[in-house]
Amino acid sequence: MRLHFRRKRPLALTEHVFIEPRNLPSATKDISFKVIFSARWILADRVDHYTPESMAITELMRISAPVTECWDALDSRGAEDALNATLGQPRPIHGLPKSELSARAQLTLSSQARADAEQYHEDRTRISRLRYLKEQIYSDPEMMLLEHLERRPGDIQNLDIKDFQRLSRSLRVGGSWWYPLLDCLEALSEELPKQHGDLIAMKLLLKAFKDTLPDLIDKHGLRDLADQLLKDSEPPSDSLRKTADSAKY
Repeated sequence: MRLHFRRKRPLALTEHVFIEPRNLPSATKDISFKVIFSARWILADRVDHYTPESMAITELMRISAPVTECWDALDSRGAEDALNATLGQPRPIHGLPKSELSARAQLTLSSQARADAEQYHEDRTRISRLRYLKEQIYSDPEMMLLEHLERRPGDIQNLDIKDFQRLSRSLRVGGSWWYPLLDCLEALSEELPKQHGDLIAMKLLLKAFKDTLPDLIDKHGLRDLADQLLKDSEPPSDSLRKTADSAKY
């Protein structure tokens, strides 16, 4: 009785350069690296794949993306070193435990991507500086005055600390009170039926000014509007309640 054994084929080492650049994410918003892989792989005896190159590049991209997305776009050299440290160690291809895949990557950044990344960093630096100025200087009238004199020492005879106190108070209170209040009035105008929200918001403001600072109404030419809207208006609470109830139906 003759036994037939299948002769095992030797594992073949394949080397391939993926010359078409692929995109890999960076830590900089909307900026990607360009990468070219020089790869080598060994597939197990029983693996029969029509396009092993596609299988290899898919695996390389899967491994590479989590590495490069941790690196700033302007630090392509550091990202490349980290990526090659990961890809240089042979590892099995996902789903093929007896295979081996390793590669060397070359990362680049296009001129447009580099310009965008540099602009992004300039914008972030500027925003950080403005936040620092708001927190450390613009909240303190005396610091604002000194900062202004440092830039324009010739203005020392014409400056009044009251102007800086007013600006500081406006910056401080605006974010805490006025902007949220204006957002509420805008939401009131949008959520209630057409024109109802606008009328209620206007009546609330005009009545508040008429009861407390009537001179402001005349100063800004709002007397006719105030008289027209408030002449036959109901008590604020009843008017608000009826309009809100009608908005539900």
